[in-house]
Amino acid sequence: MRKNLMRAALAALALVVVAPAYADGPGNPGPNEAAPPVRAAPTTQPPASQTAPPQGQTGVVPLGDSGLSLNVPANYRFYSAAEARAFAQRANQQAPSGEIYGLLARNGDDIRAPGTWATIVSYDPIGYVQPQTASGLTDANFETQVRDARQTQNRHFEGFATAPSFNAEAPYVVWAERVAAPGGAGGKDLRYEQKIMGREGVAGMTSIGSADQQPAIASAAATLRGMLSFPEGKRHADFDPAADTVSDYSVPGLVTGVPTPSAQSLANVADNNSSGQTAFGGLSGYFPWIALGVVILAGGGYLLMRRRDDDEEFDEA
Repeated sequence: MRKNLMRAALAALALVVVAPAYADGPGNPGPNEAAPPVRAAPTTQPPASQTAPPQGQTGVVPLGDSGLSLNVPANYRFYSAAEARAFAQRANQQAPSGEIYGLLARNGDDIRAPGTWATIVSYDPIGYVQPQTASGLTDANFETQVRDARQTQNRHFEGFATAPSFNAEAPYVVWAERVAAPGGAGGKDLRYEQKIMGREGVAGMTSIGSADQQPAIASAAATLRGMLSFPEGKRHADFDPAADTVSDYSVPGLVTGVPTPSAQSLANVADNNSSGQTAFGGLSGYFPWIALGVVILAGGGYLLMRRRDDDEEFDEA
C-alpha cells in the first residue's frame, strides 16, 4: 500500500517538474490576440527621369554638303534636323521641301513647349530662279493660285497674313500664311516663309507659330535671314548662263510650290531672238546682189519693150 502511494507521489512530482518545459516561457502572455503581420519597410522610388531638353549650339554651323552655313548669335540656338522634323509634326505642319538641316529658336525658349515658335532651316537645289519672273506675284488671281496649290498639297490655307514681296537685291521672297483658324492646329496657325535664292538653289527659313506671335516673328526675320550665307561662287549673283541650270520654278512658284515650265523658256527667249537675228543677218549679206539682179531684170525688160515698140513702128512705116 505504501509502495503505491509512493509511486503516485513520484508521478505527480514528475508532472509538476515537466509541465513548465511545455509552457511558452516565463512572463505575461498578454491578451489572447493575434500579433500584427510584419511588413517590409516601404522603399522610396525616385521619380521617373524625364528626357533632358536638347542642347542647341551657337557660332558658325555648316549646313551639310550644301556649302551654306549659319552664324548663330548668342541669343539664338540651333538644333538638329530631327528636332526640326519633330517640331513640324507637333505643330501639324508639313516640313519644307528639300533637305532639312535644323531648327532655330531664341535662347531660353523650350522648343518642345506648345507655345514656342521656331524656324526650320532647309535648302532645295532646284537651280537658278530668275528674278524677272517676280512680276507674277502681283497678279490679281495669285492668291487663288496659292489656294488651289495648297489643296493639291493637302495643306490648309486660310489666306495671306502678309502678302508675298520680293527683294531683288538679296534676292529673296517673303510672305506669311494663315494655316488654320485662330487657335487651331494646336495653337500653331501661322507659317512665315522666307526663300533666299542662290546660284544653284533656294534656302528656306520657315517660322511656325501663332498669329499673335507674328510681330515677334516678323521683327526677327531680318536677323534670321542674316545668319545664312552662301559661299563665294554659289551666290545668286555668281550665275553663269553658259554653264548653270535655270530652274523650272519662277519666283511665284516658290510661293505656290508648283514648278512653272514657262519660267525656263524665258531664259531662252533672248537666245531664240538672237539666233533669229543671226539667220536674218546671214541673208542680209546677199541683199546688194539681189537688188542688183532686180535692177538688171527691170532694165532688160524695159529694153525689150522699147525694142518691140520700135519694130512695130518700122513695120507700120
